[in-house]
Amino acid sequence: MYPNALKSWLSCSAVTISPLYIVGGTVRDLLLGDQPKDIDLVCGDAKDFAYRLGRCKNAAVVPMEKKPDEPCYRVVDRGQPDNFLDIAKMRGPTIYDDLGRRDFTINAIAAEVREDGTIGPLLDPFAGALDLRLKTIKMTDKGSFVSDPLRILRAFRFSAALGFNIEPQTMDEMKNRAALLHEVSGERIKAELMLILKNPNSTSFIKDMDQLGILDILFPEILPMKGCQQNGFHHKDVWEHSLLVAKNCEQVINNLAGYFGDRAGDVSSNLAGNNRLPLLKLTSLIHDIGKPLCRGKNEETGRITFYKHDKAGAELADAVAERLKLSSLDRSYLVPLIAEHLHVLSLAGNSVRTATRIRWFRKMKDNAIPTIILGIADVESSLGSESTEQWRNHYLKWSKDIVRDYYETIQARLESKNLFTGSDLISLGMEPGPELGGILDILRNAQDTGEISNREDALALAKSLLAKI
Repeated sequence: MYPNALKSWLSCSAVTISPLYIVGGTVRDLLLGDQPKDIDLVCGDAKDFAYRLGRCKNAAVVPMEKKPDEPCYRVVDRGQPDNFLDIAKMRGPTIYDDLGRRDFTINAIAAEVREDGTIGPLLDPFAGALDLRLKTIKMTDKGSFVSDPLRILRAFRFSAALGFNIEPQTMDEMKNRAALLHEVSGERIKAELMLILKNPNSTSFIKDMDQLGILDILFPEILPMKGCQQNGFHHKDVWEHSLLVAKNCEQVINNLAGYFGDRAGDVSSNLAGNNRLPLLKLTSLIHDIGKPLCRGKNEETGRITFYKHDKAGAELADAVAERLKLSSLDRSYLVPLIAEHLHVLSLAGNSVRTATRIRWFRKMKDNAIPTIILGIADVESSLGSESTEQWRNHYLKWSKDIVRDYYETIQARLESKNLFTGSDLISLGMEPGPELGGILDILRNAQDTGEISNREDALALAKSLLAKI
């Protein structure tokens, strides 16, 4: 597919091809035997070439910034939008100068594109092809991370995506330059983080990032978590506990069938789309972010307490979301999960009324499912002397049962139309106001819990409630 597509694009006799090179990820993917995701090209005057090619092929030309201060133009087939070329301006006077400014050796390989669209011999001044065979991520030079500090995260992203190891000297330089991440915009950091967290084994990379001091730069809120001792429910400090929760959260996600049985497909669908899965992993890492602020001690018992750390954590998480420039949708997902991570554990109690749980599901909707997963990871990571195996097993069973109930009955009830409306109450002689809203809430809760199932039941309950006013 790839060679034919390139030849087709370059078949314009009216467009003279000046020195043009295929570069970067496209060459890397080809050498790995993969279908390239993009066709990346560089030439001396990218803008002029892109617009001339666009006119010749009646294609759309979209200026874009794949990287800061590096002009790139996407030439898109109007009839087939997934068929496009990315044409960037060559960095430096020669292709070798351009390759020398790239991030890693495996991305610093090029080949000249001939007039007929065929590809010439590889240009590989940094032995990137060898590093591909050795499955190694290696910087092109020590200035690589200075010119763009985001490459520190990109190294982990490539390591996660390709299953490659990061070369030790490159790791050392990443550690030395980690503070430069302060200069990178939140949007760019978020994009790389989401790609890393989508990996099924992301917690191993998270731990490596922590050891290099990178997480302290990205999330300074975690610094007080390190060394913050907890009470008898926990066997680790707040940060080590959080790392374990992240690991266990990932294990749940990777084994949904083991935790949710025949409802695993529904849970998987719940986590699909947008950034729901990677954000759940991020949430597991920072769910106790509010604990250091709320740490106290009961004077009578000497017991360490963290009252209202869920609320404090949600406020801090909102600041994190702002710094990462999360969308309003992602923000409305991340923050409530942290706000509710403690509450969901209490809902598993045997004395909790069905109506209470239903009200929680109405508030959380589909976000209830990842909150339950977070609860599983939290419970499985709390192995202190006061945390019993009986409680952990109880919560796991409750989680499986309540998720089944949600998909079999609760969700449909919550999505059903109101059996009785405000207009109906007014027709019974009730005046608009707070009392009307209160009765509507009672009616809705009765409908959600199955106490009323038709309009006649709703009418009877409404009349009985009105009689008490």
